[in-house]
Amino acid sequence: MENNSSIERGRNIPELRFSEFDGVSNYNKFIFDDIFLFSTGKNIKQKEASPDFEIPCVRYGELYHMYNEVITEVINKTNLDQSELTFSNGDEILLPSAGEDPLDIGSASALTLSNVAIGRTINILKPKKDNLYSQIYVSYYINQQLRKKISTLAKGVSISNVYNSDLKKLTIVLPTPTEQTKIATFLTTIDKRITLLEKKKIELEQYKKGVMQKLFSQTLRFKKEDGSDFPDWEVKKLGEVCEVQGGFAFKSSNFKNAGIPIIRISNISNTNNFIDISNMVFYDEIENAENYTIHKGDLLIAMSGATTGKTSIYNLDEFSYVNQRVGLFKSISIKLFYPFITQYVLSFGFEKQLSLLLVAGAQPNISSNDIESIKIPFPNKEEQQKIANFLSSIDKSIDNIANQIDNSVVFKRGLLQKMFV
Repeated sequence: MENNSSIERGRNIPELRFSEFDGVSNYNKFIFDDIFLFSTGKNIKQKEASPDFEIPCVRYGELYHMYNEVITEVINKTNLDQSELTFSNGDEILLPSAGEDPLDIGSASALTLSNVAIGRTINILKPKKDNLYSQIYVSYYINQQLRKKISTLAKGVSISNVYNSDLKKLTIVLPTPTEQTKIATFLTTIDKRITLLEKKKIELEQYKKGVMQKLFSQTLRFKKEDGSDFPDWEVKKLGEVCEVQGGFAFKSSNFKNAGIPIIRISNISNTNNFIDISNMVFYDEIENAENYTIHKGDLLIAMSGATTGKTSIYNLDEFSYVNQRVGLFKSISIKLFYPFITQYVLSFGFEKQLSLLLVAGAQPNISSNDIESIKIPFPNKEEQQKIANFLSSIDKSIDNIANQIDNSVVFKRGLLQKMFV
């Protein structure tokens, strides 16, 4: 071990390592103050940043909302005079120095672009010595190994702050620059795959929205199997083909940690079209519960609360009970192909009519009668089936991409836990 308080040499070896580095070199511990130069950016107000301006910039709040470990493309720009700005060389590591959540402060991003204006309330780390670390490797390391540690350094009540003077005392364990670069390249390859999948998912979702608008406005029509036209569509009230049935008033004092799931308004997701199971509660199985029992594929709507008007498809394999203020769409017509209603309720046309009803109410709630009064374009059953099947096929593709993203994120998380010490 060298007689140097800033460097500790030892055999810190991660669980997972590229084979060419086995037995080649040790990992060494360094103090931040001995390998980084510290500075901060200059103020760029929110109104002074826009994608439509000229000079690329990064503001502190963007670091934990818009960017991950590596910044290869900047979202916002500014028109401030250059003399009022601090510019990057492309070798910086950025950490927000303030945030409402202390964990946000440990969100490190390697800025790989030069001539980017860096905003105030950002701790900037630059190399004090050449060829000692890879900024991308260090960014991944901080987010994986030091984020919680940095959050404990935060000061303040409503807004937490961490300053460069706090960061200087931290330690980091580094392999050789060659091994760092190998790890950084591998991890960025995974991130690029995740980013491409996310873009593909967004594009497919936008494509579906466009197709739905054309289908439900009847500018795009399917044909019969023999190539002839389907009959003209009718306009019906939703209640003519489908009723919205409320759930049962289960006693919250009898909720359990296991049993039959209870779908409450809090389980209607505000971020996707499926049930949010993160806060699920359960109940004992009861008799004569057919009217408020749901199965996979059923369509639900929140009838009060913060998510009023939001719909979700019940996608769990086991049956559940529906709690009060959650509406269940139930078919009452043999002319209705149920998946068609599911797709239409997810369309802009339905959402627009629903929003008018919600605006009219003083409180965030809606009745079954209101929902059933909404007018829908109604083709014959065969065309309904073609429309629903086509849109469902797009949904399956979107779900497949979403699963790939989830699997890639889990894979990356597992690697991060094993590749750093």
